[in-house]
Amino acid sequence: MRKIYSESKKIGKIEIKNRFVRSATGERIASEDGRVTDELIEFYKVLAEGGVGLIITGVTYVHENGKGIPNQLAIDRDDLIPGLRKLTEIVHKYGEGCKIVVQLHHSGRQSMVLDNPMAPSAVFEPTFHVKPREMTKEDIVDTVEAFVEAARRAEEARFDAIQLHAAHGYLLSQFLSPYTNKRTDEYGGTIENRVRIIEEIYKKTVENVGPDFPILIKMNVDDFLEGGINLDESMQIAEILSKMGFAAIETSGCMWEVILRTKKELGWHPAFNPEARINIDSKEKEAYHLPYAKEIKKVINTPLILVGGIRSLDIIENILNEGNADFIGLCRPLIREPDLPNKWLKGTGEITCECISCNGCTGSLLSGSLRCTQKK
Repeated sequence: MRKIYSESKKIGKIEIKNRFVRSATGERIASEDGRVTDELIEFYKVLAEGGVGLIITGVTYVHENGKGIPNQLAIDRDDLIPGLRKLTEIVHKYGEGCKIVVQLHHSGRQSMVLDNPMAPSAVFEPTFHVKPREMTKEDIVDTVEAFVEAARRAEEARFDAIQLHAAHGYLLSQFLSPYTNKRTDEYGGTIENRVRIIEEIYKKTVENVGPDFPILIKMNVDDFLEGGINLDESMQIAEILSKMGFAAIETSGCMWEVILRTKKELGWHPAFNPEARINIDSKEKEAYHLPYAKEIKKVINTPLILVGGIRSLDIIENILNEGNADFIGLCRPLIREPDLPNKWLKGTGEITCECISCNGCTGSLLSGSLRCTQKK
């Protein structure tokens, strides 16, 4: 069996040195106003040195009205570019070919820090106990522009690509989902209408930065909520996005309020937070988005990044060799072991990572910066 995980592959015009992707998560180690800090640079330097082929940064807000968490990285103004460029330079210097993508994010109705968030529709959000205001057409135009300007800044800061965060119930995910999008204008109703804001962001970004700057997207395969996106709809959405020209699609799932519907039965430990399942303690529980990815892969002609409870190298080998994904997204395992890719590539590590899927790292974001709570 080929060790495809060690082979390079392109995403758009950029060559990724192996098939390991650091999937995004918030870090809460930027400054209060979203600037790059020395701690953030060191965090990504360690990741880059660990051997991963591609790093996707944590959620990075494109507008102050879309900030989701305290100390979140920002890309909403030009004076941030020098700090962001210092970050990319460090990754490129110490990562030996590692590429870095900035994840462009707008929280929509899912914000820990905003009192009056906006969303496609005024649908109450029970996790954050907020009813957002419905976006006007002017709000939509301004939001599209914010994403496009963020992409320009990303290119100037020498990121290798951008990723639109359209998963986990954040703003673009809210537009895609019929659960949160009740609009009756050209941005609601049909799948084509719900995809429209993403199409506008994509086309205007290409016009602004050119066709050679790769644009990735992260999307839900299932909202796991009645009335939300299911596999049938996500396949249609993925096909549209692939034809549109996205350089890669990362598949995930859930919205934050799923926590409220699962944690009581599990002794108040969330099964999703929103996308991270706990207790991945056997290989049968790994790669929980794989059944969806297999179907998505049938309808797209763009690389697929699979994330979700992947813990073992032999599982990774099987997924890649069977052609069910092109890249493997790792998040919690790299919080625990940032050098895990090097261990696997060099054959010096255990076949299954140390991460026990307790979600302690995700919980750490509620009180401070991202960390593994089990690591001594």
